[in-house]
Amino acid sequence: PATGGPASRDATMTLLRLVQLRSALTGADAAAAAKAVDRPTLAHSACTADNCYHWDTTGSDAVPSADSDADGLPDYVEAAMTTVDHVRSTYLSAGYRAPKPDGTLGGSAQTDIYLADVGDQGIYGYCTSDEPIPNPPPAYDAWAYCVLDNDFSSSQFPTNTPLENLQVTAAHEYFHAVQFAYDAFEDRWFMESTATWAEDELYDDVDDNLQYLVDSPLAKPAQPLDTFSNGAGPQYGEWIFFRFLTEQITAEAGGLPTLVRDMWKRADGAAGGPDDYSMQAVEHALSARGVDLTNAFSAFAAANRMPAFSYEEGAANGYPTAAPGGTFKLSKSKPDSGWKYATVAHLAAVTARFVPGTGVSTSNWKLKVSVNLPPKSTDTTAVITVARKSGSPQVFLVPLNSSGGGTKKVAFGSSGVSYVEVTLVNAGAHYKCWSGGAYSCLGTSKDDGRKLYVRATATK
Repeated sequence: PATGGPASRDATMTLLRLVQLRSALTGADAAAAAKAVDRPTLAHSACTADNCYHWDTTGSDAVPSADSDADGLPDYVEAAMTTVDHVRSTYLSAGYRAPKPDGTLGGSAQTDIYLADVGDQGIYGYCTSDEPIPNPPPAYDAWAYCVLDNDFSSSQFPTNTPLENLQVTAAHEYFHAVQFAYDAFEDRWFMESTATWAEDELYDDVDDNLQYLVDSPLAKPAQPLDTFSNGAGPQYGEWIFFRFLTEQITAEAGGLPTLVRDMWKRADGAAGGPDDYSMQAVEHALSARGVDLTNAFSAFAAANRMPAFSYEEGAANGYPTAAPGGTFKLSKSKPDSGWKYATVAHLAAVTARFVPGTGVSTSNWKLKVSVNLPPKSTDTTAVITVARKSGSPQVFLVPLNSSGGGTKKVAFGSSGVSYVEVTLVNAGAHYKCWSGGAYSCLGTSKDDGRKLYVRATATK
């Protein structure tokens, strides 16, 4: 997909569906699919050691003509070469697989980069494949070629400079080419969210991906993490989950965190690969580091309540915070909220906020939080965040018994506490796979619709 802009942002995923389905099409449908993944026809080519670049100097696809060193290569082409070669080198140094060779297509087996005017369609760039893939495929990897805009002109792309747009687009789209070398049939939410994460790792100062946080777990915590929708959907905002994880699990290789790389190694659908589906790959890569998915997702859900404190760039970049699902004021005369519940989807969370009211001011006031969750085997948790009037928030996990019940007392007097939040978390990641569903493994969740109960009592 494009990495920004007002129009279509899902060219890569749209074309990928055609790539996956081509072998089952016949007649006019097959011809249309083949045409859709045809490579641009451009007059000029030059190769570096790693990639081959193609461009035009006339017509609608012409790159800017400036050639400041008079070497016959337009400056924009040289900028594209430098940028994409750097992106590739970074991914390979970090231990990722190189894109799969495509034989002699494009003139050599190297990955082909076409510079064409896709900005007139509101697209920054895309990668796709013209590899014929049988149905069913013997393996799930595929070669790729990429198309990047030919100038990133400000008239088409008013946000960021042309070079910045080239950089983040190259990082995002070339990561798709790398992904295809592992599994071109992988869950699309995982493809897009990790590609958006990758662009921010390589070009952190551009911050093009901040625009997607409005549709992320930060802003929409009740939306399942592995949601995918056509167009500029939540899959782009879901990069924040991988940013959270890699800020906690910081081991690096080649300047990039190893965690996401190892997730893609688990997702490897090439011959002999483990071929985990997306959430399996996430869970297994975390488990290999001694981290439980339920605990990690619960910490993520709690962190999203106070992103300015929880993320390295949360304050500087104005990460959004969702309004609580409900707010309840507890006073000396009405100290008990009674039982409240929320029906929470898988890999999602809902927060109740409790505010100290009249007569609940001194520091000896406490809030007794009681929860009634399904049994622990359903991967549900409750996390308390105490928003103090000075200092960082305090975060506590409510201890649960085997039946899913638990209590925890925390500070509540208004002299020191602004409010207390209880985030009810459904970290369930169990699926009925390959059922035509919208989530991981093209599945439906076995964990949706969990009723999670909370009760809060102001007490001394």
